[in-house]
Amino acid sequence: MQPEYNMNEPLPPSRTLHDRIFKEFLHRFLPEFMRLFFPEEAARLDFSTLAFLDQELVVNLPGQTLRITDVVAEVKSFAEEVEAIIIHVEVEGRDKNNVRQRMFEYYALLRLLRQKKVLPLVLLLQPGVGGISWPVYREILFGRELVTFQYGQVGLRDLPSEAYLNNNPVAAALAALMSSQEEKKAQLKLTGLRTIIESHLTPGDKLFLIDIIETYLPTATLMDAGAEIMDMLMETELTWRERIVQESVLKGKEEGIKEGIKEGIKEGIKEGIKEGKLELLLRLLTVKFGVLPDDFVQQLESIQDIEVLDRVSEQVLTAQSLGEITITA
Repeated sequence: MQPEYNMNEPLPPSRTLHDRIFKEFLHRFLPEFMRLFFPEEAARLDFSTLAFLDQELVVNLPGQTLRITDVVAEVKSFAEEVEAIIIHVEVEGRDKNNVRQRMFEYYALLRLLRQKKVLPLVLLLQPGVGGISWPVYREILFGRELVTFQYGQVGLRDLPSEAYLNNNPVAAALAALMSSQEEKKAQLKLTGLRTIIESHLTPGDKLFLIDIIETYLPTATLMDAGAEIMDMLMETELTWRERIVQESVLKGKEEGIKEGIKEGIKEGIKEGIKEGKLELLLRLLTVKFGVLPDDFVQQLESIQDIEVLDRVSEQVLTAQSLGEITITA
């Protein structure tokens, strides 16, 4: 049976779109995600050592194949005895059945395959699962509890958006998926857009976060908001892309100028070395063979490769006449 949706709500993005958006989101903003929802754990991690393990993990077991396709990263801790741990974040868009068992299975596989401690987290995008929690998976046999396993869970839809509307652009983008009153959604979107636009993120990161807001809070669903707030929202939406594109162009120009200066210095040094070698070669030839023919000098001056000049200089040591000097590339 297909899930039922309120006809007044926008159709949710497909699972594939959920996966694509939030896999990229976690690759861009995993440290920020951790600091927002798991601050105690984040404070113990040295995110300067963060490295994503992009290769899909596939394990073939009797009767089934397990794939770990979401975000897996390795990071070192600030512990006295520094150790690397694995952070595994699973994204669930619609199917919340058996999440606990799957998270345990993924944990066990990663712990076995990587031989490192694993911090298991799941990001749930459907409502009714609770906000931030640490669910427990248990296996009991013959009255004995054999397994007790915990993982961190973030249920975005059940978090109050107002609590995350601060100066944090990542939180402002995620607030578009959080719980809010219908009449406040236009203001929520406007505040989120402004927070991201005014942030110090790169233009690319700004565009990505704004696209999250546009995906989960499309303006077409907010038309019942007051005229004033809608006018401000429309004005912001009309100008933000132009502004961010302009920032991208300016940054590109700055990088281009810096790169040009760097390349110019390199070329200048190279040209100086070549001119010095040419001057020394002409002096040696003149001392040994007298006045040099103009066409021979022009041929030497046309040489651009420093290695060719070095080879001609080596010939001066043994040549008995100018005719024995050969100029070859």
